[in-house]
Amino acid sequence: MPKFSAIEREKIYSLLLEKGEKLFNEKGFYAVTAEEVALSAGIAKGTFYHFFENKEHLFMVINNSLQASIFIRLQQMLEKPENMTQTERFYQLLCYIMDAFIENPLIINIDAQVWERIEAKAPKACIDENDARDSELVSMMGHSGFSFRYDLERTMKLLQMQFVQLAYIKRETQSIELMKIVLKALAEHLIKEDIK
Repeated sequence: MPKFSAIEREKIYSLLLEKGEKLFNEKGFYAVTAEEVALSAGIAKGTFYHFFENKEHLFMVINNSLQASIFIRLQQMLEKPENMTQTERFYQLLCYIMDAFIENPLIINIDAQVWERIEAKAPKACIDENDARDSELVSMMGHSGFSFRYDLERTMKLLQMQFVQLAYIKRETQSIELMKIVLKALAEHLIKEDIK
């Protein structure tokens, strides 16, 4: 392995994240290669593998970072009391997530095929981090007064699957309205009772 100081390692790591995000957003998951990210960052292809196992690993590190930022804002939203039914409030939160994902093409373009490949190739720790954060968010929603029809794990999986489906809806129809209809139906189904 090339000898890098801690400062150089941090700089290269940050550069790989920055260039990787840019390329994934511009070209999509399948069109980007580890070699292309390395060249864009000004390093050798072999050096890339000292930081990430593969492009799926890089992709998940970027995805997890973006989602963590989105979920911080969601936590703040959950702390504010709202004068609306739980279903309406949950729908608003889902719409916020959808809007934030749309602003980040890397996230909204994760469809079932991309996710299947990432699960197969990215380090398990990256997948576990994603699931843990999603689970924590659903748990936090439960503690904020939402009453779900299903246990937290099943609710989390239903939400994850639905957001993967939004990638397909967006790609095939480009209809935000259709996506909102799906989220409204999901909110109505997942919330057990409508309490103010």
